[in-house]
This record gives sequence, structure tokens and C-alpha cells, in this order.
Amino acid sequence: MFRAERATALGITPNQLARLTQQGVLERVLPHTYRMTSVAPSSRQRLSAALLWAGEHAAAAGRSAAELYRLEGVHASDPEIVLPHGVRARTSHATVDHGDLPALMVRTVDRVRTTGVESTLLRLAHLLEAEAFEIACEDARRRRLTSVPALRAYLDRFARRGHPGVKSMRRLLVQLDPDHPARSTLEVRTRRLLVAHGITDFIREYPIVSGGRTYYFDFAFPALRLILEVNGRRWNDDAADYELDNEKWSVPGQHGYRIVFATWNKVTHQPQQLLRELTATIAA
Repeated sequence: MFRAERATALGITPNQLARLTQQGVLERVLPHTYRMTSVAPSSRQRLSAALLWAGEHAAAAGRSAAELYRLEGVHASDPEIVLPHGVRARTSHATVDHGDLPALMVRTVDRVRTTGVESTLLRLAHLLEAEAFEIACEDARRRRLTSVPALRAYLDRFARRGHPGVKSMRRLLVQLDPDHPARSTLEVRTRRLLVAHGITDFIREYPIVSGGRTYYFDFAFPALRLILEVNGRRWNDDAADYELDNEKWSVPGQHGYRIVFATWNKVTHQPQQLLRELTATIAA
């Protein structure tokens, strides 16, 4: 990707650019912005074109920023960029938003100017469905890109009443365990399934000590002596992990807990069966 001004600085005339475009060597994708057709089109290339076209103050935002952070489950069909207030630009090739420069917390990610994680997540809170947003948020927390305190501090400092995404993010932060992010999409879906059916009296990452080792379980109901463990792996090639898992599954019974497994199939395709298993185990 390059701007026409850059080509001119290297001695390429406008006529040469026009001729190379007619020959199919170049493609004009935005005003004064070209790409080499020898490189296959991609999401990253379209984003680069939009940023070059918009100028030095532009940054990747929203779903485009999420792709750069590799947030789970988020993909940008078209480039999404942001500019400071007062810098105007409009095109049908990209979604252009505007924001206050301090609140954007712009940084460089994979050599691209990108909004900060907290700013990106706030935008995603407005763009994504609730479950998809929680999956992305928990992925960012799990990889230590941000935290619940950091997100709350960002909202307290920059969020304005009525700003898109603020209400959704505040609602989610109330529900999340501040110390233990979900370790997988399946954990997110399991939590949402429980809450949707009024089951909220669980403790996340519940510790049980056995044989000098502390084991952590995904969802625990101590008063009911019940463990709900998410089990999303189909196969385990590591013999050591296999043995450790088998040791872990025997721990709840040694301490008087019953255990129910939440598999991908049960949570996503047979949620009522999982709920019946929980109910039956409680009643047993």
C-alpha cells in the first residue's frame, strides 16, 4: 500500500501511476491511495489503505483494532478507523468514527496505530452482541491486556453518559469475577446459561486443597456441596496432563462434593439437559 505522494517523492509521475493502474499492476483503492495487485487482498491490506488515506492522525478502532489484538471471535468485514474530533473524512470503503485523542489511548500494535485495549473494548460493547462482547473481553483479561479495575478506571475517566457502549460495559463488569477471567468461550457460555436461568450463587475458580496441592474448579456451589466443571477438550495428548486431570476429578468426591461436567455439546446444543442434571444432582 502507498500514497501517491510517496510515489512522486520517489520519482514516479502521475502519468506513470495512471498507466500502471490501466495495466493492472496497481489498483487505486481510495483517493491518492494505491495497492500492488501482486499481493492478494486482505483485511489487513484494506485497513492499511484506509489509514493511509485518512492521514497520520488515524488509528484502527473497533473490530479492526480487535483483530490487531487478536481478540477471540472478532472479525472486521470492513476497515474501522477513528480520527480526532475536527479531522473530517468520509468514504464508503471504511467506517470512520471520531473521538477525543486522550480517550482513544492510541498505541502501536503490530506496526499499526491502534486504539488502546480499553477504548477498543468500549467500542466493541456497542458493536457486538452481549455474548460475543463478553468472549472478547474475557480473552483480553485472560491474556492480561486489561483487567476489571483498568476498565472501570477507564470508564470513570473518559466515559460520558449516553456514550455508545458505556451502559453495556458497566453491566458486564458487574457480572464478571474481578479476579478470575473465563479461560474459554465455553466458560463464558456456561456462566451466561446459569445466570439466564437465575442460578447466580456460584463461586468461580473455587479452591480445594488435597494432598498438598490446590485444585481450582470452574463453578462451585459450596452450600450445596456441588461442583460444575467445564470440560471442553476432546482429547489430551499429554500423558502428564491426563494423569493430573484424573487426579483433579477425584478431589471433589474426597471432600464430599458432587461434580457435574458442562461439555460443549450440552451447553450449546442441550442446555436443558445440563440444567436437569444440575437439578437432579442437587436433589439426589
